[in-house]
Amino acid sequence: METFSDALLNLACPHLGWVVEQLEAFYSVLPPGEVGYDAAVGTARFGDLELRADLLGTYAEDGTFQWGWAKQPPAITAPVRLREIGQRHMVPELTDAMVDLTRFPDPRLAAKHLGVIAMGLLGSRGAADFSHGGRSLTFLVTDDPRIPAARPDPAGLAEALQTGAQMLPEANVEEVISGYAAHHRLAARPVSAGLELDLPGRHQALVRVEHGRLSKIVVTGPDGPVIPAPRRLTPVTDPAAATFVPAGLFAELARHAAAALDRGAVALGDHLKGLGWDPQALPVWEPGVVRYGDVLTARAREIGIYRPGTGTWHWSDSEWDGVARVRSAAREYGADALAADQVVLPDSEVQIFIAVFLARSAVHLGRARGLVRIPTAEGDHRFVAVIDPRVPEPSSELDIICDVIVSAANFLQELTPHQDRYATMRAMVVDYFEAYGIAPIYVGEPQMLIGLRGLNEVRVAFSHDGTINHATWGMHGALG
Repeated sequence: METFSDALLNLACPHLGWVVEQLEAFYSVLPPGEVGYDAAVGTARFGDLELRADLLGTYAEDGTFQWGWAKQPPAITAPVRLREIGQRHMVPELTDAMVDLTRFPDPRLAAKHLGVIAMGLLGSRGAADFSHGGRSLTFLVTDDPRIPAARPDPAGLAEALQTGAQMLPEANVEEVISGYAAHHRLAARPVSAGLELDLPGRHQALVRVEHGRLSKIVVTGPDGPVIPAPRRLTPVTDPAAATFVPAGLFAELARHAAAALDRGAVALGDHLKGLGWDPQALPVWEPGVVRYGDVLTARAREIGIYRPGTGTWHWSDSEWDGVARVRSAAREYGADALAADQVVLPDSEVQIFIAVFLARSAVHLGRARGLVRIPTAEGDHRFVAVIDPRVPEPSSELDIICDVIVSAANFLQELTPHQDRYATMRAMVVDYFEAYGIAPIYVGEPQMLIGLRGLNEVRVAFSHDGTINHATWGMHGALG
């Protein structure tokens, strides 16, 4: 299993315990709401709370992490300090502008761990990450004085040390414990079973270490043993776009996302390319057809129109089977508002994604050959299903299948509630596998979903939060 360099681990371990505790204090002051960042003034917004913050770095969909100092935005100091720490201690992960995390089993989780490590090395009061599109993440750190500095808590000690010690596979547990004690200026004594710490309020903690692992933590006080407190969960607020479509309906329609994507972006696009169509040119809609210049006049049905000015979606051709089936499904799940002729969409930066989601669902349910989005003179977006049989069915080549799965995951990420993400992504992959004769096998779940077709296998790797990390294929048994 890949991990960070020894140089980074040696620096990070003493901070892992107290950082977990400090994150608890940070979460305690955060109100519910979406997270955003204003790089021009160096402030972050957490719901209705605005805090001073620095851009730490960004995680890209290709599994790389770029430090904020490489982007050179205004009002940035924390990542510059971090680079200086890396230069003094010769830590490659802190001095390289781009850190390749693809060697980790879960690159997305490795990026989050890198953010926590950075918070510890900087001595920050808090750290957060949020999506800035698809599966990409923006990482922030804050030293805003309104965030309380965590104090050693006898009831929270066990959770802080256990979580910190388990964060990195190669972490030196004794360094985690002694670093926690040093941070809080607590007396620490080595004993035969591990370490003993003196805590405030005449409490003592016996931290047992066996074979390099933290095995047990017992905290006692004047009134006897202290019952450990549960850890405060990381506050997660789904954006409005991710809660707009009712969960049952979303799960049903999301199954069609990949299948519709390969019809619109792959099969139709490849067919037009073969005919000599310039992909930068715009097709023209006429009732019943889409004209691609002199190259192709394709039979088509209008699905609907998205109007960004009013934030609304308007269903068009309800007599076409694809539209009728989506609207019928909405009624079955009690989402009559989505079945109405005009749908008022939530205020969101990815508002158009909901329109695309509905259109893609209609394309697949209607067995159309492709999806086209055509801008109108009024600034609206017309979505059209190409139903012309001259457009071939999508390719079943495994490299295309892998690309489509990842592209569909990027699209669905912004629309999926966090608690439903794994189930939604898994269902999407399983349905897509079955559509192309790929037999799912379930030995690697939840970290990986594997499918077999002939002598080949497809592997779809999932992150800890249900996000799809990547999809690969190769000869069965050759992928390691």
